[in-house]
Amino acid sequence: MTNWFRTAGSRLRDSWLLVVEVTLATTASWFVASRLLGGPHGSGDPSAFYAPAAALIVLSQARGVRLRRALRVLAGIAVGVILGEVVVWMFGARSTAAIFVVILASAGITVAAGSPGVVRNQLTTSALFLVAVVPPGGELEPTRLYDALIGGSIALLISQIVGAQSPLGPLETEGRRTFAELSGVLDDICQAVQRHDEQAAVNAFGRAQQLDSRTAALRRAVSVADENLRLAVWERRSRSRVDAARSAAGQVDYAVRNTRTLARSALVLARLPHPSPPQLVAALAGLNRLAGCAAAVLAAVVAGAGDTADRHVEQAVAVALDTVRAMTPLVRHEQPLPVSTVVGHIRMVVVDLLGSAGADKPEVLDAIDAALDLPSGRADHEN
Repeated sequence: MTNWFRTAGSRLRDSWLLVVEVTLATTASWFVASRLLGGPHGSGDPSAFYAPAAALIVLSQARGVRLRRALRVLAGIAVGVILGEVVVWMFGARSTAAIFVVILASAGITVAAGSPGVVRNQLTTSALFLVAVVPPGGELEPTRLYDALIGGSIALLISQIVGAQSPLGPLETEGRRTFAELSGVLDDICQAVQRHDEQAAVNAFGRAQQLDSRTAALRRAVSVADENLRLAVWERRSRSRVDAARSAAGQVDYAVRNTRTLARSALVLARLPHPSPPQLVAALAGLNRLAGCAAAVLAAVVAGAGDTADRHVEQAVAVALDTVRAMTPLVRHEQPLPVSTVVGHIRMVVVDLLGSAGADKPEVLDAIDAALDLPSGRADHEN
């Protein structure tokens, strides 16, 4: 029971802002639709509950897709209202034929359009409400659409106000977390190779397999920042920073994949009877430092500190060259296959991290290949 309360408290600390958003948005939606605008039946119109319902639907969507999903939901409601009116006009309200036709048409339209489940549900229930709830012969008043517009708009407005102080804040936070976890995995690999510890290599590989969740969080943070900027007109100049972060996130994804492969190869290396070459340990340590440089570049880019980002890019290039140069003696003499494989994977992660920092210029990549006695001008992404 104590653990349950501790877990519940942790969840509340992490998501208290969502609780505030939901409470404010739904209450404000009901007040505006029911008390201020009053609906067609005057102040306190009970049909206004569609406004807080729409607000809940919008806020239930993940940050970063709320605007797009909100527009889809509202479009589904509009189509449902129109469909319901047409079916009632043709078959009458509360008839079996009307119910059959409205469900068939709703399902057919949403499936043909490839609509997500939330849009399918909203379209169907909008049409079904008019067919099954409106009294026979009663006047049809399609208030659900404008009530949903009220609720959805208020929900978007409140969620935007909440994030207005720092529209790129979630992106900066997730960038730090992603690179911190990646650096941790690289350090685990380095320690396992240095100690020639198979169990440590197994643990590093297991941790590397969890990195995808961090890159997924980084991509979501990019989407959240993009959504925030779409609504925050005063921050439109920050668009280029989000675009740069989106490009970096793609390269980080490559780095994560190759780090996972590197961890697997390090596990094979740890199972060999003889210790690993010290040059590999030095290169892996350099790879960890390079991840730190790439993290600093992304943080500076998101913060809009161009000069700072440029300095970190220069440092990343220097660290990358030192990393591959540490392996030069290994490529000049024949090595066991696992050693050569790890060398290749380290090079790929180096290139990916340089790409995330925007430092993967042709001359830099040529210098890296030259340090490894590889022909220049090769394709630098074999992933």
